[in-house]
Amino acid sequence: MFDLLPEYAVKKLKEQGITELFPPQKEAIQKGLLEGKNMVLAIPTASGKTLVALIAILNHIKNGGKAVYIVPLRALAEEKYEEFSDFCDCVLSSGDYDSEDRYLTRYDCIITTSEKCDSLLRHSKRFFDDVTLVVADEIHLIDSMRRGPTLEMTLSKLKNKHILALSATISNAQEIAEWLKADLVYSEWRPVKLRMGVYIKDKIYYKDAVKEVSFKKDPITSLCYETIRENGQLLIFVNTRRSAEALAKKLAKNNFSEIDIKFSNTSFGKLLESCARRGVAFHHAGLAREDRKKVEKYFKENKLKVLTATPTLAAGVNLPARRVIIRDYRRYSNLGYRRIPVLEIKQMMGRAGRPKYDKEGEALLIAKNEEEKEMLFEDYINKETERITSKIANPGIMRTHILALIASNYVSNEETLKSFLERSFYSFQYNLSKIYDRILEIVDFLEENDLIKDYTATLFGKRVSYLYIDPKTAIIFRNALKDEMTPFGILHTITSTPDLESLYLRRGEFDEYDSIVLEKGEEFLLEVPDYWYEPDKYEFFLSRVKTASLFYDWMEEVDEEEIFKKYKIYPGDFY
Repeated sequence: MFDLLPEYAVKKLKEQGITELFPPQKEAIQKGLLEGKNMVLAIPTASGKTLVALIAILNHIKNGGKAVYIVPLRALAEEKYEEFSDFCDCVLSSGDYDSEDRYLTRYDCIITTSEKCDSLLRHSKRFFDDVTLVVADEIHLIDSMRRGPTLEMTLSKLKNKHILALSATISNAQEIAEWLKADLVYSEWRPVKLRMGVYIKDKIYYKDAVKEVSFKKDPITSLCYETIRENGQLLIFVNTRRSAEALAKKLAKNNFSEIDIKFSNTSFGKLLESCARRGVAFHHAGLAREDRKKVEKYFKENKLKVLTATPTLAAGVNLPARRVIIRDYRRYSNLGYRRIPVLEIKQMMGRAGRPKYDKEGEALLIAKNEEEKEMLFEDYINKETERITSKIANPGIMRTHILALIASNYVSNEETLKSFLERSFYSFQYNLSKIYDRILEIVDFLEENDLIKDYTATLFGKRVSYLYIDPKTAIIFRNALKDEMTPFGILHTITSTPDLESLYLRRGEFDEYDSIVLEKGEEFLLEVPDYWYEPDKYEFFLSRVKTASLFYDWMEEVDEEEIFKKYKIYPGDFY
């Protein structure tokens, strides 16, 4: 196989210690990936999915084609860009959705998020004429309510391309393969053996053995000492950012190692620095980008011994550790505390074991009693991952994508709209007739609000699609515009749209923001609900007033550290 690659690429792979393929990688090649067969590669973390993608990309470039590599997160896009830059002329493209980005045509490989890829398709379908390969990384995230529909619709638009889909080991990988008219490579094989178990009362219980652990101050500290003593690293998953910080602060008291390291001059950066200097750090989406990159760098270099993190890391950058501890298997949602899905837990567990460094990786759940231990084995360790399902049926999601299909001339009448949606994963899994009335209602909604006319986008509709905003957001803006407007009134209108999440109104904040409503009553462009008749609606209105106040403070150049403290947000949320 290596003789099919450019000589420089073979040389660079050898420099990285790659001289032969893993069994699943060989299977993908043998099944015809390089001959243009669509492929779904469903194998564990660290089993070589990225190398298969790189080989396919280089093969297409060699034959005069171009590739698009789609990832779910910007952090993952950055990581792939760094990995691929040595092998081909690639570019990273994310954000700024109102842009054609014509310069991208100069590159052989574009690494992008599904949202940015969808945006490029909206601006110019011709942009993709020269693209011959589409790689969809983490395709199992089609199941995500937030990111799944965009990935699904993007792939539905690109089904005429050669598709390589990379997935976790999910229970219905064959179904995704059939939807994409692809061959499936499914394997549980890993280059580093993974042992899964449950820790309880100074012992680790595996499926086939029990191991005693020397007790220190508490279970997690005990497991840290044992791993670090053997020159290993730990990745500890908890359910909230605050928990990640609190646990890192607690573990840092053990002085696992000493590092001279600097982070940003913010309260979060200072907390991170105080922990990291003693070998422990925390990682979550709220960190400033520069701080997050430093944490990742020092953990990869084995200078940081322990990293506490939220589950978002499991779906993001590649940071393996010898031992993974999952402290929390539940997290808070709008419906209260809910169990984390098996797939997410298995993704976290898959981070255990560092190729080239460890002969074995270990992933542990923590139990408080025997009953919980048995439950963790039955409901997580021994259980198959959940079935992946389409999420495009949500009306709020569908109205955005139906407008985009019409505005970008993918469809021109009811018949072609139906024909296109029949290419979706939803239609493959279910019967489109289940939601067909809903689809027609959305078309009527778009027409009634002057976004389309007879399946042709109006100027207003095209602009909304290009701006990559929810049609309801555009309607709110249009209806709210007045001759005289104040900055605060405009900001409040922006925060009242479906495209922006509002800050949570905490206990004790009602009076503060209620007084702002009284003070700025004439400035609001939207109707103020009556608290006595609609108390819930009024509180939601106040949460948007709070969000508008944050942006107003930033415009007025209030010190950012003061903003973080006042609104209880993180740098990563702000930028």
